Amino acid sequence: MNDPLKSQRGSAVTKKTRAGLAGPNVPGEDLSNVPEGDELRAYQELVEKVDAFFRRVAGRYAEEMRCAPGCDDCCRRSLTLYPFEVERMLTAVEGLDRAELEGVIHRARQAGRNPEAVCPLLENGFCLIYAARPVICRTHGLPLLIPGEDSLSMCVYNLKGLEHLDGDCVLDLKPVNQILATVSHLLASSQRMSPERVQVSSAILERFGSGGVE
Repeated sequence: MNDPLKSQRGSAVTKKTRAGLAGPNVPGEDLSNVPEGDELRAYQELVEKVDAFFRRVAGRYAEEMRCAPGCDDCCRRSLTLYPFEVERMLTAVEGLDRAELEGVIHRARQAGRNPEAVCPLLENGFCLIYAARPVICRTHGLPLLIPGEDSLSMCVYNLKGLEHLDGDCVLDLKPVNQILATVSHLLASSQRMSPERVQVSSAILERFGSGGVE
């Protein structure tokens, strides 16, 4: 499998537009070469590469990156995941103690009523399953190219005051999303797992709570 996050440093790019981003962002790739039975390894490689990408940005812009424990604005939105990531998440939730799990279920019910409620897995500003958090959560705080949008998506707290960024510090979500979709499709075929995305709060309630919103 080709490296989905291999990119060249290239020239600096503006924060306000994606014009001129032909080289610095992450290239697309043909993902049909993911071998059957090797899907979860491919997913784990993606996790490691996204984490390494974040470390690159945080290292190069150490003074301008404000991501830190307790910063949770990115966690206050409704989140849907492919079923294989949901299962990974739920396995981690199973390891929580009783009090933590009761809090997760309570917040999941709140999220079912309010899509803008805090993520059920966030407690006192900290993710209870941080090591097992899904890929989308690992991209929070990064400068992102989102498919179909004409400008960079930026955290309001990070990289303030900069007019330009190094091109290899801008993450294109298109190939990331392609890998996630491909892994989901292959697992759906081999393990009879649904390829449809699932809301995190609903999955938590189905597994650990009442199965619905009170």
